[in-house]
Amino acid sequence: MPEHESWFSLYLPALFHLVEGWAQRLNSAITGHEGTWIAGEPYGHKGASVDHVVSAAFVVLVVGSTAFRVGSKFREFPQAIIPEERLTLRTFFEILIEAVLRMMEGIMGKKAARHFLPLIGTCAVFIFFSNAIGLIPGFSPPTDSLKTTLALALVIFFATHIYGIKENGWKHIAHFFGPWLGWIWIPINILHFVIEVISHIARPISLSLRLMANMFGDHMVIGIFTLLVPFLVPVPFMFLGFIVVVVQTAVFCILSTVYIGMAIEHHHDEGDSHAKHH
Repeated sequence: MPEHESWFSLYLPALFHLVEGWAQRLNSAITGHEGTWIAGEPYGHKGASVDHVVSAAFVVLVVGSTAFRVGSKFREFPQAIIPEERLTLRTFFEILIEAVLRMMEGIMGKKAARHFLPLIGTCAVFIFFSNAIGLIPGFSPPTDSLKTTLALALVIFFATHIYGIKENGWKHIAHFFGPWLGWIWIPINILHFVIEVISHIARPISLSLRLMANMFGDHMVIGIFTLLVPFLVPVPFMFLGFIVVVVQTAVFCILSTVYIGMAIEHHHDEGDSHAKHH
């Protein structure tokens, strides 16, 4: 299938026309005008595809139902504390979440890792399954669209600065100016602030572009070989694609943990400590 299209693309146009018809009738009944309150171009017109949105919703639905099923098993005591002998959905989620938690503990410590596990763990699960769905022929990964990856990166961006201010107050912003060395060095502090702002703005851009570009390229390669030679030949590329799925999930979560960990560190006033030393 063409890039950014999947099995959903075969059924979405009919669904959109049905919803559009309902919207027109509802709007006509309320306002008396023949229009619609649905904004934007019809599906498939001028590239206005929402396939990545439907794919993301499908991933959320699958992961949510699976998590609900797995969660019910954790409530069965004492069976919940006994590990299962084979790989099941429960053991898979245990391995995934434990790997994320251990990674976070190594970066920001146990206390902070347990506090931010719901955020980073949710990102890890969503990104992993969104990446992995692209390995199934006919499905498009939501993460090969910049709209999806940028939304994820912006969540991490705002969480970084919200919790940075919550933990350190306005020292989180003052830290952007660098150490206070005196009034004569104010231009250097302003330059330091500009550089810091640019670097922080670049973080969500790099996070989103890195994930999108890798998944776009991986999905394209697998799609080309699956289309040309449907049997056996795509298998090695699908194995390599699975490695890309895991690595890109890990990279996003590691960088997100690093950014949040740096923000919640207690910033010390280097200028005051330097003056006290003398």
